[in-house]
Amino acid sequence: MADERLLTISTFARAVGIPASALRHYAAQQVLEPADVDPVTGYRYYAPGQIDSGVLLQRMRSAAVPLPVMREVLAGAPSDGARLLAELATHHGAASRQREEELAALRALLDPAPAHRTPATAELLGTVLASAISQVLHAAATATADVSGLVCSVGPRGLELIATDRYWLAHRRLEAEADGGEARAIISYEDAAEVAAACAHHDMVHLELTEQGLTVHDAERSLLARTVAVERSVPDLGRLVSTQPSARALAGFDRAELQEVLDRSDQSDKLLLVVGNGTTALHAGGARDDAPVLSGRATPGEQLEVLVGRALLAAAVAVCPGEEIVLSLVDTTTPVRVASPVQDTLTCLVMPMLP
Repeated sequence: MADERLLTISTFARAVGIPASALRHYAAQQVLEPADVDPVTGYRYYAPGQIDSGVLLQRMRSAAVPLPVMREVLAGAPSDGARLLAELATHHGAASRQREEELAALRALLDPAPAHRTPATAELLGTVLASAISQVLHAAATATADVSGLVCSVGPRGLELIATDRYWLAHRRLEAEADGGEARAIISYEDAAEVAAACAHHDMVHLELTEQGLTVHDAERSLLARTVAVERSVPDLGRLVSTQPSARALAGFDRAELQEVLDRSDQSDKLLLVVGNGTTALHAGGARDDAPVLSGRATPGEQLEVLVGRALLAAAVAVCPGEEIVLSLVDTTTPVRVASPVQDTLTCLVMPMLP
């Protein structure tokens, strides 16, 4: 019989954030093997000392580290593991740049003269533009270079500003007098912050957007800012927001109370959101074992349980104004929609965590 001090695979899975099925796969690949396997039942047990390795494995899994590299990192010294991951990051960076160059060349082949297109233009209050950029840009504050920046889009939906770090996204739609067709471009994080600063004290501003960059003038057509677009394929993140499936449940929290719980340094990194029977509860540690750390209101309907990261949810809530936060839930894999009733032009999407 296994030592009682050992952890069952389900307990270990919850502790490190890796599904039990994945742990069995990693054991078969000799990446992280259990400390003991019962010869009669086949039950797997892990030692408490393996939790650090399990957490490291979970982070490498999230970063899409290949199995052979995972195996070497866990089997070797920390310094050797750091070197292997640095080499992997360099390889991925070079491959990403090569792919961007190839895509740019293909785009130029299919559309050799995009610079001659008429810019998409829009007019709106500079103070509104500055505030919206600063609000949305929080989502890219810690983003890696391949997703960092502000996606600007002018088209039938008006002016859209979007930023993401892959794990959560902020989207703000602004009503604007648009003309000249459609355009979309990525502005670097630093340039976007400079545009916000340049527009912060102006009333009406006029912006021109092309695939090559963004130009902003004041009401007298004096130049306020000019940026060059990041040379990277521009995803239509606005469509990602507009095509989100309908919510199966809505949960409401007092914003101040929710922010206080999320900002507590002693709080677990995992929170379980349980919605049903007209109420909602937030449980720490990703399980319903203990009393909820916060309760709120919910729409009547079937019960849903969604696991979210505390830091991601806190970041999304922080950019929402007003006294109430509304969370829209679909299922355990669809992003949680975070919004404020007082600003329906802002939407944040937070990726849920795997159980």
